[in-house]
Amino acid sequence: MVAERHIAAPARWSRLPAEFAAEGEAGLSVGMIALATDRVGVGDFERFLASVEGLSVFTSRVPIAEVVTPASLAAMRDHLTEATARLVPGSPLDAVAFSCTSGTVAIGVENVHAAVTRARPGLPVHTPIEAGARALDVLGVRRIALLAPYLEAAGNLISGFFETASVDVLSRATFALDGDRQMNRVTPQCLIAAGKQCLVDTPEAQALFISCTGLATADVVEAIEVATGKPVVTSNQALAWDVLRGSGNASKLQGRGRLFR
Repeated sequence: MVAERHIAAPARWSRLPAEFAAEGEAGLSVGMIALATDRVGVGDFERFLASVEGLSVFTSRVPIAEVVTPASLAAMRDHLTEATARLVPGSPLDAVAFSCTSGTVAIGVENVHAAVTRARPGLPVHTPIEAGARALDVLGVRRIALLAPYLEAAGNLISGFFETASVDVLSRATFALDGDRQMNRVTPQCLIAAGKQCLVDTPEAQALFISCTGLATADVVEAIEVATGKPVVTSNQALAWDVLRGSGNASKLQGRGRLFR
């Protein structure tokens, strides 16, 4: 005969008081809209600001075709408001950043701002191309060499934007890659060598601009600046700088280029 097994009643839950930090006191909270295919941009942005205490980056993604063209870039416009709405809904943010340089130009700066603002009214909106233009202006640069990974049609968007902003693009060089699967894998050593060569070939340029958030540039900027004596601005660096300065933080960061000093 099997003895009956006595099953004890589950222990009662005791309720404990919780203590909460005030919302908004944790530091700088940034919502980042990244590309679904990109494995580099968010991490590179964070590396530029790694020494900033209390930084938090929250991400959502928008779809994009594997081959980057003006048309595939412009198509992201339809997804920006929804992606913004998915950024920690109901929680405060200090700013929203769109992590795509050529995409901002293809969609239109005003259209990017409007799409984000529909979901998060009242927040500052930052884009790499606007940040890059502001960075060059702060550095007193009016003549640049441009280095990019894009196919030429997408690259034309960047050079055209700068020319419209009264920045002379004296030379243009590209790796002519299809999209993020290739762009994300370009090595820092390759970027350093290409960046130095761009400035050697264009001695009249006051600075180098490296376009595309899909390129990892945190370990590139200082190396090119030391080798050439000229400032280097990159998409992720400029976006990080613009978000930080926009928050009122004027900290000087070492090892991240002349822009941060």
